[in-house]
This record gives sequence, C-alpha cells and structure tokens, in this order.
Amino acid sequence: MTGPTRLSVAPTGSRSRVHHTTGHLTVRVMDQDADGARVGLLATQALLLSGDDVRIEVDVAPGAWLDVVETTGTVAYEGEAPSSWTVDATVGDGAVLTWAGKPFVVSDEIATHRRTRIRLHGTGRTLTQEKVVLGRAGQLGGDLSMFLEASDDSGPVQVEHLDLGQRARQLPGVFGNLRAMDTVTALGWTPEPTGAPEAGTTGPGETYFPLDRSGAVLRWMGIGRFRDQLCDATFAAWRQEAMRDRRH
Repeated sequence: MTGPTRLSVAPTGSRSRVHHTTGHLTVRVMDQDADGARVGLLATQALLLSGDDVRIEVDVAPGAWLDVVETTGTVAYEGEAPSSWTVDATVGDGAVLTWAGKPFVVSDEIATHRRTRIRLHGTGRTLTQEKVVLGRAGQLGGDLSMFLEASDDSGPVQVEHLDLGQRARQLPGVFGNLRAMDTVTALGWTPEPTGAPEAGTTGPGETYFPLDRSGAVLRWMGIGRFRDQLCDATFAAWRQEAMRDRRH
C-alpha cells in the first residue's frame, strides 16, 4: 500500500524549510523565499485507478506561505473498487495556503470520493479551487461524492457534502444534464466577487455566497468547463489578496 504524500513548509531567517515525503504524488519546489514556497505536485504512477486511495497531508507553519500547483489533471478511471482523493491541511497563525486544482474527471462505471479537511489557526488563510468534470468524451460520468470539513480555533467554518452520484444528480434542482463544476473557496477572510458575466453566457449558474463566518465561495456549473470565464480570474484576484504582505 502506498503511503500519503506529506508536505510541510516553515519560515526561516534566509530560506524557508520545505520537507516532503513521496506517496502517489511527489513534490517539486518551483519558487522559494525566506517565508514559503511554490511547489508542483507530480504523479509517481498512473492515477486514479480503481481502488487507489490518494492521501495528501499538508502543514503550513505559522507565518509561512505555500502555493500548491497541480501540474496535470486527474482522471478517475472505471473499475469495480471505489477510488478516493483526500487532502488534509493544517494552516498556522498568519500562514497562507493557496491551491489551484486541475480538472478532476470522473469516468463511467466508477465510484470516487474527494475529501478535504482544513484546520485554520489564528489568522491563517486558505484559498482552494476544485474543477470537476463528469465523464470523459462521450460519457455521462460515474458516481462522485465530495466532502469539505473546515474549522478554526472556534469550531466549524464550513462543512459541505455533495452527492453527485448518477441518481442524485438527476433529481430536480440538483445537476441534471450538467457536466462541469468549478468552485473557489476562501477561508479566513471574506473577499468580494471580482465580477459576473452576463447571465447565461458561461453556464446555467454562477453563485457567490459569503459564509456565516470568515470566508466566501464562488461556484460555477455548466455543460463544459471551458465555458467558465469567472472562476480562474476570481482565484487569481483572491490569491493576490490572500498573499498580500505575506511574501517577500
């Protein structure tokens, strides 16, 4: 059994300390300063095969910054055994974690699960982007479930469970014939939306909602992900806000 990919970063006086352990993914440092690093994630084998359990554990020390780049998208291939992709992140006081995900494609005849657990401390911030595509070309896509559990020192910030199984997404008002979803989630502060295209030009729905506590979510749903003109620009703008005054 392949163990988890572990990644940690801590500030130092001259050059940040980056430590990583290879699992299904390995880490390459792309940029670095005294407080943090930009790293790329590369698969060490074909992913995501039936039965694969990919786990990524991230620790951003107080005062550090970490920018995670997925170098390629991921396909959950068909098979009898479910597959899973789990991210478990801890972000210290005054630290920032940003993570721009590439498309996660769910093939026919597979049940796959995406789980994200985030623990924020003090004034820590996170910014994540998840792109989901149901089915490869000519497919409808299998069963997908998505979990997000985020908390800070006071308790839960956001808890979300999305059941995008084939039966559930055909229910009225759920997903219907849509095939793509892009979600940008900011936690630790509440940024404003950067703008909105004319209704219906990129898909049936673009929704921005601030969380009850410190945070905000922008979600786009549509037929094909390449029509999404909002989420990438929003992630870039919100990333600048999150990193302001944090990076040398």
